Amino acid sequence: MLEAALFGAIAQSALVVGALLVWKFPGLKRPKIVGALMAFGAGAVISAVAVDLVAVSYDEAGAGPTAIGIGIGCLIYFAIIALLERGGADEQPGEFLEAEIAEVEHGGTGHAPPAHGEGEVHGATAKEARNLTVGMVIDGVPESVAVGLTLHTAAVGVSAALVGSIFIAAIPEAIGIAAALLAGGMVIGKVLLRFSLIVLIGAVFAAVGYQVLYAASDSLQAIIQSIAAGALLVVVINEMIPIAVRSVKAWAGIIGAAGFVFSALLTWAAGG
Repeated sequence: MLEAALFGAIAQSALVVGALLVWKFPGLKRPKIVGALMAFGAGAVISAVAVDLVAVSYDEAGAGPTAIGIGIGCLIYFAIIALLERGGADEQPGEFLEAEIAEVEHGGTGHAPPAHGEGEVHGATAKEARNLTVGMVIDGVPESVAVGLTLHTAAVGVSAALVGSIFIAAIPEAIGIAAALLAGGMVIGKVLLRFSLIVLIGAVFAAVGYQVLYAASDSLQAIIQSIAAGALLVVVINEMIPIAVRSVKAWAGIIGAAGFVFSALLTWAAGG
């Protein structure tokens, strides 16, 4: 079980690596780079939903349970966000957002670029940051469960390959989300704390997958995956795509398609 927890933590640690890369290289917070990374990450998530979650769920449980699971996942994420928004106002981005973007883009001169439109923000607002965090937790749970399960059903080398593919696929998404959070005014310590908690959750659910869900039926495991797929679809459409489109405009679709192919190739390579 400890080995499963370690593997789960390693798979999710790409989030921390992505945040540290953005902190080390502030240029990654430029609006167009944030948008491009978010578009690429959105495409990768859509690929994971289609190839890793929905297709597997359909093969194991059929169309009905898969569709029901997707619907449940959509409603669960929607309900969580609705409850959070009732408990707190729609937070605004950090006050120093525009100055920070100006400094990055103009070499620290402090001269702000022309406004892109009143109230327009290229980083993640506090509301989007919170919603993305919830989405990352939902994203990491089925991956971590799968890592734990493979330690029962396959050789350690297969589990290591799965961990590697999850880690590599998560790097662009992690960089994009971290860049959006930092560009939106969140300090690096808070970003690292959030991402570290998600790594811890990954370790816990990998252990759960190893110890508890191993005995669950294929249908139940498939429904869990389809629930995650439904939630992630809402995350991508409501949170990731808007950030991408407002920064890179029509290029978001092309970059997203590249992210989809990148993630799918990693999945196929791991499966082969």
